[in-house]
Amino acid sequence: MACIASVVSIATAVAGETIAPVTACDRLQAESGAAMRVSEAQARPASGGLPAHCEVIAYLDERTGADGQKFAIGLHLRLPDAWNGRFVFQGQGGTDGVLGNGDAQPGGGKPSALNQGYATVTTDAGHSNAPGPLGGASFGLDPQARIDFGYRADDQVTRRAKQLIQTYYGRPPNYSYFLGCSNGGRHGMMVTQRYPDHFDGVAAGAPAFRMPEKGLAGAASTQAFAAISPTAPDGRPILAQALSQADMDLLSKSILQSCDESDGLADGIIDNMPACRFSPRKLQCPAEKTASCLSSGQVAALETYFQGPATAQGRRIYASYPYDAGVATEGWRRWILGTAPDSRVNAFNVSFGATLAYLYMTPPQSPLANEAEAVYDFYRSVDVTDAHAKIFGTSATMPESSVQTISANSVDLSGFRARRGKLLLYHGVSDPTFSALDTVDWYKRLTSAVGAEKETADFARLFLVPGMNHCSGGPATDSFDVLTPLVAWVEQGRAPERIEARAGAKTPWPERSRPLCPYPRQARYLGHGSIEKAENFTCAAP
Repeated sequence: MACIASVVSIATAVAGETIAPVTACDRLQAESGAAMRVSEAQARPASGGLPAHCEVIAYLDERTGADGQKFAIGLHLRLPDAWNGRFVFQGQGGTDGVLGNGDAQPGGGKPSALNQGYATVTTDAGHSNAPGPLGGASFGLDPQARIDFGYRADDQVTRRAKQLIQTYYGRPPNYSYFLGCSNGGRHGMMVTQRYPDHFDGVAAGAPAFRMPEKGLAGAASTQAFAAISPTAPDGRPILAQALSQADMDLLSKSILQSCDESDGLADGIIDNMPACRFSPRKLQCPAEKTASCLSSGQVAALETYFQGPATAQGRRIYASYPYDAGVATEGWRRWILGTAPDSRVNAFNVSFGATLAYLYMTPPQSPLANEAEAVYDFYRSVDVTDAHAKIFGTSATMPESSVQTISANSVDLSGFRARRGKLLLYHGVSDPTFSALDTVDWYKRLTSAVGAEKETADFARLFLVPGMNHCSGGPATDSFDVLTPLVAWVEQGRAPERIEARAGAKTPWPERSRPLCPYPRQARYLGHGSIEKAENFTCAAP
């Protein structure tokens, strides 16, 4: 899976004094010990848009794995000279494996967390990505590396980062926050479930909290699209041509025609997603395929994708996907079909799904050569029902099942709630990889576990972003700040009633702003003023 940075804006107004270091940066080298090697501790002057800060790179629990591969949990910490007393852990996307730049990334044109005075950290989650289409997923052959990737690195890096903060500033952080999207969102949900005392506030976007199930659903949809693809001279399908751009534009336009006005306003944004009852069958050609309709094979493949596969007993393996306007975007295509003009495959969905055997099967398997063609052939050969049984079975060869290791599907947030932690979830409705409906379902299950919608909203809120693809992009108001409202919620008790979001320059309405509303509320036009301004919308019950 491609490493996709979160789009959240993370600037926040910082009140009160700033805190200066009490320990010289290079003296942090002395923090090295049996379990942590500080490889670098350098004072960095203000440069390249970054403020003066101390940069620390360290490696935790260095070891040699069962296959002879070297492993360690990498830590990249930046400590600003003018510290605001807060700490941000930036979760990364993909399968991790990259140390990262040690700073929570900006979004929406706002300054980074480091520039706002936060101490910031990133981690590679215990492994280094090797080149190749799997993005280094072969680390999954090592049981301990799976555990580190799944959750342990979050714990160890948080503890060590806070230790270094204590040494450098002479005091611990007043507040600690976690931000992440995609796999970073999974890490965010993981810490609320396994390590509820580590963070005061967590913002988790498009969370990959059910990776194994998503991998199986991706295999089924890829097989369906491959079956209707034209064949290249080498006999392989040309996956990117299963649906042309004109076909996808037709689909998006038809979805809008069916569902756009369900929220009371025809504006290119489907705010009332639950009311959309679209079916691609309405586009099926009565006879031969033409530019104004879809073939029966295309309709069937789309239904497989949107509805998802089922087990032999008829139980859905993964959530269905909502029909939304963002299906015609380049972001959707890159995930599901790719852009290769021939039988080569560059769809992110294939690379992600081909990690099934490495990361989710117990014991782990290595069925692939490190070549794109082999990845694709493996992915097309997956028997979804059989693989489901193997992945969700049990084995004494692992300390715990791979699903328990990697998934963050629990709704037991009692510890996080008891310490007054706050969880802010967000998800693009046109996300082609992790379904927004899966996150909605998780939030509903959380509400049932807590017992009431109001009590749930006191510590956890979900914001859906109509039209947005995976973490960003699409015909959407996809530029927004989640850290500022999260900080206000944690530190001032002001729960976010709406989050203002802006559209990007590549959308049909580059000057548009809209409120993102806490689920189940939706944005509704007040009936006066410009529909391009968020101030003319309210968050209302559907």
